[in-house]
Amino acid sequence: MKKMLLGFILLFAQVLFAQDPNSRVKFEPFRAKPGQEITITYNPEGSPLAGKKDIKAVVYTYENYVWQVNDLAFKEEKGIWKANIKLSNTCGMLSVKFKSGELEDTNNDFSFTQMLIDDTGRFAPGGYAGWGLMRAANFGYGVKNYLEKQNISDSAVYFWLNQEISFHPKEASEELSVPFCQALFKMQGEPSLPRVNRVVAFLKKSPTEQNLMRLLSIYQHPLNDKTTSDSLEKVILSTYPSGDLARLKAYQQLNFERDFGKKIELCKAFLKQFPYRDADYTFNEKRMVNYTNVYLSMAIQAMMQKDYACLEALSAELPAVSIPTLYYKCIDIAHKRKDVDDSQLLAPARAMVKRMESFKNQRPVEYWYLSPNEWAVEYEKIFNQNLVLTQIGILRNTGNFEEAMDLANRAQKHFMFKSAMLNNEQALLLDHFKKYDLLQEVLVKSIYENQSSPEMLDLLKKDYIRARGSENGFDTYVSGLKNPELATKELDELKSIMINKALPDWTMKDGTGKTVKFKDLRGKTIVMDFWATWCVPCKASFPGMKLAVEKYKNDPNVVFFFVDTEERSPNYKQEIMQYIKDNNYPFTVLFDNKLPNEKANDEVFKRICKAFTISGIPQKLIIDKNGKLRFITVGFKGSATGLADEISAMIELTKKAE
Repeated sequence: MKKMLLGFILLFAQVLFAQDPNSRVKFEPFRAKPGQEITITYNPEGSPLAGKKDIKAVVYTYENYVWQVNDLAFKEEKGIWKANIKLSNTCGMLSVKFKSGELEDTNNDFSFTQMLIDDTGRFAPGGYAGWGLMRAANFGYGVKNYLEKQNISDSAVYFWLNQEISFHPKEASEELSVPFCQALFKMQGEPSLPRVNRVVAFLKKSPTEQNLMRLLSIYQHPLNDKTTSDSLEKVILSTYPSGDLARLKAYQQLNFERDFGKKIELCKAFLKQFPYRDADYTFNEKRMVNYTNVYLSMAIQAMMQKDYACLEALSAELPAVSIPTLYYKCIDIAHKRKDVDDSQLLAPARAMVKRMESFKNQRPVEYWYLSPNEWAVEYEKIFNQNLVLTQIGILRNTGNFEEAMDLANRAQKHFMFKSAMLNNEQALLLDHFKKYDLLQEVLVKSIYENQSSPEMLDLLKKDYIRARGSENGFDTYVSGLKNPELATKELDELKSIMINKALPDWTMKDGTGKTVKFKDLRGKTIVMDFWATWCVPCKASFPGMKLAVEKYKNDPNVVFFFVDTEERSPNYKQEIMQYIKDNNYPFTVLFDNKLPNEKANDEVFKRICKAFTISGIPQKLIIDKNGKLRFITVGFKGSATGLADEISAMIELTKKAE
């Protein structure tokens, strides 16, 4: 029976890897050997890429049981795409993905794959294993973001790994011992243990650090032998005090430490003994050794101690994957909350940006699954979406106008006027340099995308008055600049999410101490904006909300309430009213109620959260004249004008609601 099954699988493999004359992809020679040059031909007809003129390709090769990812230099002739690739002498398998923008052709997730052959006519070392592991996402030995829907059975994984080890024992036995034992045990359970123990005996014959770590993995799973694994851990730690296991144990110790002072000391010792540059990324990823957590703890301490020189020094050694998190936590939040003066943030912010830029032309190991061209695209996305906008603001605020202008011009190529924050910064910089023609272009394009700010509207109004002598007709002029398709699309989306639910009754006091009752507001359209002083996105939406308030300032049937909630400071009421005054916001503030023995003033907001299954602020509610809730939105997607238009559209739909 087993022989029949094996014969069937081998026959299936032969059919599977026979070159289909109707396939979109041809490999020449069809059965290439390691070290050969092959030609790959792609015909996109009938694929998602049919008719595309910018087709690119990524090739995944399995070499020495390690995945390599690269781009293919394709050339097109009469709709057919060709590329040549020189295979390494250790390549056992290659697989190709074709792309055009966001579209991909992976043969419906079955891949376009070629398994190489050796001099005996069998599949070359790595061929069997690569084909099995590439399609087994749950084993974690494939390629991230490729064939992620493929998850072949445990028995299929076992078959391909067993073939690999059987035909290439010298190359594969150690390398594949752990996934082999895992697949074997998943397939057979307890009956597999004798063979698993034979793998253990084999690894013991060559007790290198890698093999000892492989043994440890097998003892932990599938053998679940805690006594032996604990004993082996002691041997490994004694023999390799600065090895992978020692790094794991040191990380676990600091990660579970709750005393922050002790945690920082452990972090310092960890980075000294196990510097990131020497770390084994694959081991770290599988064992969840997260250097970002270590650096973040160190950075938080530096911020707490106002040791910005320490933060700057730390920034210069960060892993690429850690930079967005640390920039946000240490730079972005402090800048937006104005907790720290930008002059103090400038040096560490520059250090982080410089560190990130050092990876631009050098793909970091954390992104090994991306080809160089894919990394170039991903790099621009990470850089622009996580660092550049705040960086421009810091540079402008500290008088580094030319540096800020260069960065803004570069970022605009990425955002294409779809970021209000960038548009605002670029407009202010152009105004500073008195480049009014370019400023006008930025203002108009920003209005078209509905990604503007009150400052930009003021600049546009100045230009309008300068050209026409008065501001008469300015609002009509601005409306005419907007993209009508965006407004229509937004209105349709809002109609689809409109609701009609009763709102819990409430009574609160405003900033003057006057009592405001929900039941007394019947007949009016109400906008309630729940916020708090500590909430950065809440306050970031206020310029847009100000535009909305000013639009309806002469409409007695529309009222806005900015409901302060979840505050813990003893003097929060005075602080809030001062904040509103300092920023010249024409807002009516309501204070959420604070119940006895509660730490925060959140009585009304808690009841609303429970009634509508929402949580967290900001939350904006639009209520109709009958006291029915019509819209719930967090609001503010980055554009003040966009938010004002969204709130206005909700108000108008609510007014018309029955």
